[in-house]
Amino acid sequence: MTIGLGFIGVGNHGRHHLHEFSRLTDCQPRLVCDLESEHVALAQKDFPGVTSTDAATLVASDEIDAVVICTPAESHRALVELALDHHKHVLIEKPLAHDPVDARAIALLADKHVNRIVMVGHCERFDRAYLDARRAIDDGEVGTPRFISASRLAPHHLNNPEWVLGPLDTAVHDIDLMLWLMGDKPVSVTAHAAARAEGGAWDHVTYDIRFANGALAQGHIGWIDFQSSYPLAHNAHPRLFLDGTGGCLNVDLWSRPVAVHNSAANRYFWPDDVVIGYGNYGTVVTATDAAFLHAIKTGGPSPMTASDAAAALEVAHAAHQSASNNGKLIILNSQ
Repeated sequence: MTIGLGFIGVGNHGRHHLHEFSRLTDCQPRLVCDLESEHVALAQKDFPGVTSTDAATLVASDEIDAVVICTPAESHRALVELALDHHKHVLIEKPLAHDPVDARAIALLADKHVNRIVMVGHCERFDRAYLDARRAIDDGEVGTPRFISASRLAPHHLNNPEWVLGPLDTAVHDIDLMLWLMGDKPVSVTAHAAARAEGGAWDHVTYDIRFANGALAQGHIGWIDFQSSYPLAHNAHPRLFLDGTGGCLNVDLWSRPVAVHNSAANRYFWPDDVVIGYGNYGTVVTATDAAFLHAIKTGGPSPMTASDAAAALEVAHAAHQSASNNGKLIILNSQ
């Protein structure tokens, strides 16, 4: 079975997915569309086999089995509806939507279309480091998670002032990971923000997430004025620490990625088999795209659901609302 792929949005990230899917077997990129003609020209230059069309024609084509959506978040809901109306599988880039209302609507659509894979491109879920961390939790190595902290930096030149969440647009990666690893429902959020320049746009946001069982997660997202020549992985320097009733674990993608301590056995170990790092950003996107294809071939389930992505987006929006109101406690609507 060869899965025909159509790409709506072939800017930088859309072309990245186009490149990774082109390296995978049992799929064929066939159609692309983008409102920017130069994006289409670059995609066709790099991948001469793809044909340009409009979104409506793309999703209606019998050549297309699955649609990859890499457009601005405010367009996601309408494009997902269009794709599912034409019985296509869908991979949507993060964040899932522009606001929680649209995100929850997409999640409901996904639940209704049980015979179609609707997956969100939270690629960190497919990083072997975080998969090892999740495995350590599932294996009981750290007991029940009670506290998680996560931090991430981003290069300032990649910031987009039009993002409704500002710096928190990138924080949805860490928020999703913390919700996934904690395994409990978030009930409230508080957050604070700071700018390097007085009166300027936010450069740093810290946020606290309280869970139904009383557990706590803390996060920090910062936009740093690195030189553009720095490698993205070094700029991001993502780190995560989790403490549980039976042990703790640490993820640091700048060094030995995962370390676990089991208190009962007084055992400290590294579940990975490498000394430094698992690979670069491309390998994580490849793993994401491969998981999407596998779910289509096997009939599911979705490896990263719209419901999970909607939950992360709701927390990010609550953090933005709290930071805009001097750390006001925000009770999550989904509770």
